Amino acid sequence: MAGSIQNRESFLATLQEKLGSSPYEPYVAPTDLPMRHLSEEPIDELLKMAKKQAASVSANFLEITASELNATLADLISKAGGGQVLLPDDPQFAEFGVSVSTDKLVYWQKGAEHREENISNAQHANVAIAFAKFFLAESATIAVESSAGQGRSLHFLPTHYISIIPQSRVVPDMARAAQWFDANKTTGSAINFISGPSNSGDIEMELVIGLHGPLEINYVIVKNL
Repeated sequence: MAGSIQNRESFLATLQEKLGSSPYEPYVAPTDLPMRHLSEEPIDELLKMAKKQAASVSANFLEITASELNATLADLISKAGGGQVLLPDDPQFAEFGVSVSTDKLVYWQKGAEHREENISNAQHANVAIAFAKFFLAESATIAVESSAGQGRSLHFLPTHYISIIPQSRVVPDMARAAQWFDANKTTGSAINFISGPSNSGDIEMELVIGLHGPLEINYVIVKNL
């Protein structure tokens, strides 16, 4: 039956017997330190921390209001050189009144039959724009969830990436984001944590930006969303 797990207990019991191990017990954290860490920091301090960390991961950091969002997106697209802009199939764009003005706008298409088309569009996109699920202030990291409306290619293949981050989604660190995903039993196919543009420092110990992904990432914090 699709979606079910059969004979799980008997399988685990046999495995434990063969390994000579004790029955599996869920991990229990010895302290609540991960959840107390930075828990009392006000949003202004988290944003200061995030801005400093964004510079260290070579990401651009902007703080704006909702009324400035569309103009900011237009300016970032222009600075990136225009070209094809890829958007997800995401109701948040309409919900928050986001309008992208360009004559080369393409959308992620839902359905397995559009897989190759979506990958091709992402490869040829100069700019992609998407909402972040969370923004981790401590590491300047966005959390994005793959779904029918936005696959992994949308976040990793375009040359320039713009992440729209409502201020309400700024959290101190990974622990807070992980707690939310665990509690809400998210149904996406993958959760990706992205810290700045792609880079590699393992080639002759020299940092290379944009080696296998976006050359540029813009974090756009929208204060009143």
